[in-house]
Amino acid sequence: MRLNDPVALKLLNKAGEMPSLEPPEDESIRTLYVGGLVKKINEQDLRDNFYAHGEIESVKMVLDKACAFVTYTTREGAEKAAEELSNKLVVKGLRLKLM
Repeated sequence: MRLNDPVALKLLNKAGEMPSLEPPEDESIRTLYVGGLVKKINEQDLRDNFYAHGEIESVKMVLDKACAFVTYTTREGAEKAAEELSNKLVVKGLRLKLM
Protein backbone atom coordinates (compact mmCIF):
# COMPACT_ATOMS: atom_id res chain seq x y z
CA MET A 1 0.00 0.00 0.00
CA ARG A 2 1.30 3.42 -0.94
CA LEU A 3 0.12 6.66 0.63
CA ASN A 4 -0.13 9.75 -1.55
CA ASP A 5 -1.56 11.98 1.18
CA PRO A 6 1.21 14.29 2.47
CA VAL A 7 -0.63 15.04 5.73
CA ALA A 8 -1.08 11.33 6.49
CA LEU A 9 2.59 10.68 5.71
CA LYS A 10 3.65 13.52 8.02
CA LEU A 11 1.52 12.14 10.87
CA LEU A 12 2.84 8.61 10.36
CA ASN A 13 6.42 9.86 10.40
CA LYS A 14 5.77 11.88 13.55
CA ALA A 15 4.23 8.85 15.30
CA GLY A 16 7.32 6.83 14.42
CA GLU A 17 9.53 9.44 16.11
CA MET A 18 7.62 9.35 19.40
CA PRO A 19 9.44 7.62 22.25
CA SER A 20 8.22 4.24 23.43
CA LEU A 21 7.31 3.54 27.03
CA GLU A 22 10.02 2.06 29.20
CA PRO A 23 8.88 -0.31 31.96
CA PRO A 24 9.42 1.05 35.48
CA GLU A 25 12.16 -0.56 37.55
CA ASP A 26 9.70 -1.56 40.29
CA GLU A 27 8.61 -5.04 39.16
CA SER A 28 5.41 -4.88 41.24
CA ILE A 29 3.86 -2.11 39.09
CA ARG A 30 0.99 -3.43 36.97
CA THR A 31 -0.97 -0.21 36.40
CA LEU A 32 -1.11 1.99 33.30
CA TYR A 33 -2.20 5.64 33.23
CA VAL A 34 -4.59 6.67 30.45
CA GLY A 35 -4.98 10.41 29.86
CA GLY A 36 -7.13 12.56 27.61
CA LEU A 37 -10.46 10.98 28.54
CA VAL A 38 -13.77 12.66 27.79
CA LYS A 39 -17.21 11.84 29.18
CA LYS A 40 -18.25 9.81 26.14
CA ILE A 41 -15.56 7.21 26.97
CA ASN A 42 -16.65 4.76 29.65
CA GLU A 43 -15.04 1.91 31.59
CA GLN A 44 -16.24 -0.72 29.12
CA ASP A 45 -14.62 1.19 26.23
CA LEU A 46 -11.28 1.01 28.05
CA ARG A 47 -11.74 -2.66 28.94
CA ASP A 48 -12.53 -3.42 25.29
CA ASN A 49 -9.24 -1.84 24.20
CA PHE A 50 -7.03 -3.32 26.93
CA TYR A 51 -8.35 -6.86 27.53
CA ALA A 52 -6.56 -8.42 24.55
CA HIS A 53 -3.21 -7.82 26.27
CA GLY A 54 -3.93 -9.59 29.54
CA GLU A 55 -6.41 -10.09 32.35
CA ILE A 56 -7.57 -6.79 33.83
CA GLU A 57 -7.86 -6.52 37.60
CA SER A 58 -9.52 -3.09 37.65
CA VAL A 59 -10.25 0.11 35.74
CA LYS A 60 -10.52 3.27 37.84
CA MET A 61 -11.80 6.33 36.00
CA VAL A 62 -11.13 9.84 37.32
CA LEU A 63 -13.25 11.93 34.97
CA ASP A 64 -12.68 15.26 36.74
CA LYS A 65 -8.98 14.75 35.92
CA ALA A 66 -9.75 13.28 32.44
CA CYS A 67 -7.79 10.11 33.19
CA ALA A 68 -8.06 6.46 34.19
CA PHE A 69 -5.87 3.76 35.67
CA VAL A 70 -5.94 0.27 34.17
CA THR A 71 -4.48 -2.41 36.45
CA TYR A 72 -3.57 -5.84 35.11
CA THR A 73 -3.37 -9.03 37.16
CA THR A 74 0.21 -9.54 35.90
CA ARG A 75 3.17 -7.34 35.10
CA GLU A 76 3.45 -9.09 31.72
CA GLY A 77 -0.06 -8.00 30.73
CA ALA A 78 0.69 -4.38 31.60
CA GLU A 79 3.98 -4.44 29.67
CA LYS A 80 2.34 -6.05 26.63
CA ALA A 81 -0.44 -3.43 26.61
CA ALA A 82 2.07 -0.60 26.99
CA GLU A 83 4.17 -1.96 24.13
CA GLU A 84 1.20 -2.56 21.81
CA LEU A 85 -0.80 0.60 22.58
CA SER A 86 1.87 3.24 23.21
CA ASN A 87 1.29 6.16 20.79
CA LYS A 88 -1.52 4.13 19.13
CA LEU A 89 -4.42 4.17 21.61
CA VAL A 90 -7.56 5.55 19.93
CA VAL A 91 -10.95 5.16 21.62
CA LYS A 92 -14.14 6.48 20.02
CA GLY A 93 -12.05 8.47 17.55
CA LEU A 94 -9.92 10.14 20.24
CA ARG A 95 -6.21 9.56 20.65
CA LEU A 96 -5.46 8.90 24.31
CA LYS A 97 -2.19 9.21 26.19
CA LEU A 98 -0.75 6.06 27.73
CA MET A 99 1.91 6.03 30.44
